[in-house]
Amino acid sequence: MAENLNAALWRLTQDARWFAGRSRGGTLEDVELLDWLIPPSTGTGLRSAILDVGFRNGQHERYHVPLVYRPRDETVAPELTTTDLEGREFSIGELCDDPAAAGQLLSLLAKEAPGFQRWGDVPHNLPGRRFTGEQSNTSLFFGDALMCKVFRRLEDGPNVDVELHAALAGTGAVAEIHGAWRAGNTDLAIFTEALVDPQDGFDLATESARSNTSFTGEARDLGATLARVHETLTHRLATGHTDGASLAATFRRRYEAAAEEAPEILSFRDAIASTWSTLPHSLETQRIHGDCHLGQVLLSQGDWRYVDFEGEPLKTLAERREPDSRWRDVAGMLRSFDYAAAAGDAPPAWLSQCRAAFVEGYGAPSPDEEALLAAFEADKAVYEVIYERRNREHLVHVPMDALNRLAGEQR
Repeated sequence: MAENLNAALWRLTQDARWFAGRSRGGTLEDVELLDWLIPPSTGTGLRSAILDVGFRNGQHERYHVPLVYRPRDETVAPELTTTDLEGREFSIGELCDDPAAAGQLLSLLAKEAPGFQRWGDVPHNLPGRRFTGEQSNTSLFFGDALMCKVFRRLEDGPNVDVELHAALAGTGAVAEIHGAWRAGNTDLAIFTEALVDPQDGFDLATESARSNTSFTGEARDLGATLARVHETLTHRLATGHTDGASLAATFRRRYEAAAEEAPEILSFRDAIASTWSTLPHSLETQRIHGDCHLGQVLLSQGDWRYVDFEGEPLKTLAERREPDSRWRDVAGMLRSFDYAAAAGDAPPAWLSQCRAAFVEGYGAPSPDEEALLAAFEADKAVYEVIYERRNREHLVHVPMDALNRLAGEQR
């Protein structure tokens, strides 16, 4: 029966949007069934399966599938497989597809059952509704009160999203954290408040760009909220320093590698290199968002909230937890305004006004910080050229236009 469950879990994983290994030849190496959250002797059993997936290059990744076990005469949709436990036949399904079973997570959180840590109040008797627009993780909504983000790809150690939401509690810049679910030292899910009528930042900016209506007020508020995020993280989590020469060397290596694949950026070599040459000798570092753009902010009841603090998915957990320059986040948001302007076919003035308002709201950079911001923007645009060439050829012009703008500014 275990072989049947393993095969069913592997089929589910291969078809899931959250599985990042579809194109890399992954194979299922092992399945670990964690301890029961609720034993099936109570009528409905809950436990998690952790899949160990191996790849041709020798790397391994772990993926999380929470399961529900119901008596065979009850409905689980879709049914993955069946099993016999203590002389009784059970149907096994994915917990996220069973609203009543998902609602049991709130009860476990409320009483701080083993593996559950609670912040604040937790409502009871609310079914869990799966959000269908998911990608790398799976979100469950419990009425209008709470949301649970079930982490799919797991790494050892505290999840960055949990860590930073806890650090930013009470700031009003993020959805308030209500709890976490973990196994050992590995976070399996985070519980946060469900924002009221959330509106996606990129969609709002694109609509404004398309109608050529002012977005400067929203951009200014976005900058001020990011400043609050950074200021709080500076005081509550680790800070550090790095040297400008090392950062410049990293930028240079990335540019040279990119230029081999995208020779069209060679014409911007002098302009890009000029941003490396003016970096300060010593740079302050701190914890940051790490993947900051308009798609990572939601407008709820007139206030911006930053979301998804897991950082760049291609970086390791250790890399994402390292202090970095806050100007990387600022550069990421500025680059995102370029994409909103392109999506909405906005005139140049719309973009320049949004950029200026965002920086104004964040706080005007010093001369050294201006140099750092320009370098991060150039580095991000170079990365975008490669990404768009590989994935969205019709958008290569967006980062190329930014490099053209940089070249004009450096003349």
